[in-house]
Amino acid sequence: MRYAARFVTAGALAIGAIGRPSTGAGQARDPMVASAVEPDTVRVGETFQLGLWVDLPESAEVRFPAVLSLPDELEQRGAVDIRKEDDGRSWRAYYTLSAWKADSIAIPPVEATVNPEGDQAFPITLVAPEVTVASVLPADEEDLELREARGFLRIQAFPWWILLVLAALAALAWWLWRRRNAPEPLVRLGPGEMALRDFERLRGDWRAGEVTPGRFYDRYELALRRYAGATRTWSPSLSLMGLGRGAGLLAALKRSVIVRFARVRPRAGDADAALDAGEAFVRSEMPQRGEDGREAPPSADPASSEPAMSTEP
Repeated sequence: MRYAARFVTAGALAIGAIGRPSTGAGQARDPMVASAVEPDTVRVGETFQLGLWVDLPESAEVRFPAVLSLPDELEQRGAVDIRKEDDGRSWRAYYTLSAWKADSIAIPPVEATVNPEGDQAFPITLVAPEVTVASVLPADEEDLELREARGFLRIQAFPWWILLVLAALAALAWWLWRRRNAPEPLVRLGPGEMALRDFERLRGDWRAGEVTPGRFYDRYELALRRYAGATRTWSPSLSLMGLGRGAGLLAALKRSVIVRFARVRPRAGDADAALDAGEAFVRSEMPQRGEDGREAPPSADPASSEPAMSTEP
């Protein structure tokens, strides 16, 4: 640690700083000041600390500058750390600095102010020592050892092939895990399969009591409309609406129409009967395959076997 200590009188400092004569009371409160840097030799860019000490014979307040006036080669890092000891008779200030030039750099003097109780404040000057800054580059006279160029894939003091083996094992483990946990392939459902799936879900919700009669027929008609929209093209022709193929669509919608527009109260089994009629209509239009693998003609008209329905208003 490099120190720069001085014992000064407050009166002499006051005459040099503000031009007022000293008094006996001021001389009785002459402070002792000192400064130091730690460490006193640093590299370019490294931080070091400047410490300032002021010891007073009586309790007083010492005001240190928050920011130092420094040359371009020095930079203050952070705020000043001021500490008061011994009931205000000893004051310490620590500044963290950095140097950016390789040289012996002088830190400018620091001006502080002593404010005694019941007396006029006066300035004091603390002279800081120099700091030696070393370069991070090798010296010109240093003998540097020249080495051969290293290969692109060569890793010094480490067997790079171990990384390749570990990567291969990780890839194999991932492939086995992916093969074991691969999701089942999605099966694309046709309009008929989707309608039958909707009927099956609606039947389960109805038997579980999760839908009301009105909501039941809403979902029932929606399933039939989706199926008809996917299998038919809009036309006023009766054959395109299903009426030319045994009136299967009207047979499937008959119960829903009676409940909605004739305001007939459905019986307990009417919901299952409507679903049976809808499934029969859809299955009648789905291609059937025989034992030889060939598609068989559609089944008979489902409207011919439709059960009776209550007409009680």
